[in-house]
Amino acid sequence: MDCKWLEDFLALSQHGNYSQAAAQRHITQPALSRRIKALEEVLGGPLFDRTTTPVTLTRYGERFEPYARHVLSTLTEARHELSAMTPATDNTLVMVSLHTLSVNILPDMINYLRQSEPQLNFTVNASIQGIDNHFNALIDRQIDLLVTYDLPSSQPGLEIAGGLKRSLWRYERFIPVISAQLANALNDPHAPIPWLCYSDYTFVRRIIEPAEQRVRPRLKKVFESGLSETIREMVLRHMGMAWLPESMVAEELVNQQIIHCWPENADLICEIPVVVWANLDDQRAVMQRCWEKLLRF
Repeated sequence: MDCKWLEDFLALSQHGNYSQAAAQRHITQPALSRRIKALEEVLGGPLFDRTTTPVTLTRYGERFEPYARHVLSTLTEARHELSAMTPATDNTLVMVSLHTLSVNILPDMINYLRQSEPQLNFTVNASIQGIDNHFNALIDRQIDLLVTYDLPSSQPGLEIAGGLKRSLWRYERFIPVISAQLANALNDPHAPIPWLCYSDYTFVRRIIEPAEQRVRPRLKKVFESGLSETIREMVLRHMGMAWLPESMVAEELVNQQIIHCWPENADLICEIPVVVWANLDDQRAVMQRCWEKLLRF
């Protein structure tokens, strides 16, 4: 049994509505429904009466609810107690970020922090797990800083949000670019434009999809990847057009190796905040100094 199922159960019990409960849990409604059914299968009985509006607890659900609250409360208490036992090192910060941000954003952030903390070491891990796991790792003091895009789907659950703090680092712009060699393809409104797209599961795809849709009839997909670095290399090899972080291609834009497509159309530029999350209760002196500096950026 996954503890997240218990949190899903309590959210649906609170709201009596799948849509509202899914929004609170930052998951899709079908995903919430699957999790609730999985919990019911494990427990061996229906927890909700789905024939009523709003959805209500069955007698099994009413009986199970206090157990669910007790289990989650006990786990939270255990996390806090064990985290207090974990020895914290004052000369190393452990950071986690999306892979794209680890290439474009983190080097600037680390350099900025080391200006006033030259003795500080950093361990950086690119994100390979779900965002919920990273927020839990912050609560559990397994990591010190989480750097991510500020998206609705990248928010902590209400049950742990009170234990976290965040700071805006800067805004990242995703712009449509193409190699200078292929730029003529933009001039013919009837010619298809070779399109290098992000995989559906990526954060970046969620960011740029509204812009993509504005020119979608002209785009012909020729390549797909989950990594901005890979797509950037394909752009430089004249394979097609793509949306890339402006910071990633700043040098190539200056030397006109690639060009900004339709720069006059602001609707095709996607600007997204980059935020840093930390544990609210981390009182280490070095963390306090670093956080204060991040707030001043």
